[in-house]
Amino acid sequence: MPENPRRMVRRSVVLLALLSALPVAGRADELADVRERVQASMQWARSYVVTTTSATGFSVTTTFVAPDRYRSALSYSGAMRDIVLIGDTAYVSDDGGRTYRKTPAPPEILAAQAQLHDVPVDRVLPDKLIGGKVWGRFTTVASGPQKDQYLICAYDKRTYRIHDCSNGGMTLTFSRYDDPANVVTVPPNVAGSSR
Repeated sequence: MPENPRRMVRRSVVLLALLSALPVAGRADELADVRERVQASMQWARSYVVTTTSATGFSVTTTFVAPDRYRSALSYSGAMRDIVLIGDTAYVSDDGGRTYRKTPAPPEILAAQAQLHDVPVDRVLPDKLIGGKVWGRFTTVASGPQKDQYLICAYDKRTYRIHDCSNGGMTLTFSRYDDPANVVTVPPNVAGSSR
């Protein structure tokens, strides 16, 4: 017995409605726009904080202040290390910030810090409702010193500033953009130096 034409039409409408609700990757012009706006928002930020946590138990909180000041507090298995970068000079503390030693910053550390501003947008994903707010999302494959990282990032749809990037093993949370409390200075307790 042939199917009722009305039922076929209804089924087709339901199928089309379901298909239209599926997430669709962004178009090329949308990708270029999001890429440009995210890059600009990170380049123009005067300061921000990035907190990185990993499934292996380490955490790093990095404060950036333009143009070239960073402070990273690393914690792993109870050990603490504090690193202050100002230009190409590093101040390193292995004793919880009681004393620092001054040293030239290794080029790979300078490159890793600079990459915090350069998060490539590889593919635009559908928006996502998180905590009552709609966030834009994208994937990135080459951010950070580990070029094989695959991360999904959420960004503010109004400012294009990154909120967080994560994968199964790591989360980077960006916060306190342009906060006047974000300050990075030469530590007062540099061993054997007048700074």
